[in-house]
Amino acid sequence: MRTTLSPALGLLVSAALVNNAAAQWNVARFDQSPNRVYSSFALDPAFVTTVGYGRVVPVFGHDVQLAGDVAIGAAGMDFDDFRARLQAYSSVAHWRSLHLTGSATFITRGTENTIYRGLNFGADLTGAVGVYRPGWFVAGEFGFDKAIITHITHSDWYRTNIYPDAKDGWYLDAGGTYHYGGSGGIAIGRVELVGRYGWQRTEEWNALDPPMYGSLGLVVGF
Repeated sequence: MRTTLSPALGLLVSAALVNNAAAQWNVARFDQSPNRVYSSFALDPAFVTTVGYGRVVPVFGHDVQLAGDVAIGAAGMDFDDFRARLQAYSSVAHWRSLHLTGSATFITRGTENTIYRGLNFGADLTGAVGVYRPGWFVAGEFGFDKAIITHITHSDWYRTNIYPDAKDGWYLDAGGTYHYGGSGGIAIGRVELVGRYGWQRTEEWNALDPPMYGSLGLVVGF
């Protein structure tokens, strides 16, 4: 197992693979709709389309939503760029309608381009504080997404034109991303419209391109 990437490839892997993993939900509606199907369109950091399912279960006196989703690149429905997530999300503490929420997410993601093919396993931890009511919510969030281990297969073009000694294999610590911003949603019956917007920076607090993330999602509870 190798612990460093070939020159300049670490930044490319971080930008392509480290997608902000947070997902905000209205915890005030967990007792009304234990099952949820959802879809979203996002800049995250590329344009992606996500579909998923979540179910609320009791865990040590807390309602915890366990969710899973898959996402692919929206431009031309690019299956070479994908992400799959498993997430646990809950209200950690609350006073009336004010909630402190937290999520833990396991992430698998892949990408392929003219330079390399990459497969990454990572995790995200995100916390949020906000007002959650059955008909709406608004919150501020902060989290960290870490690419823990990544497998890289370099292309022949990269070896010929950039770095002939590039080695394929598993690499630890391809990078991480801080993300911070706001989210909100409104509910009409069993349907929710949820939006998120914020900024992201590398774990060294350097700017990313693009520097922002955003999503608009539709949730149906039952």
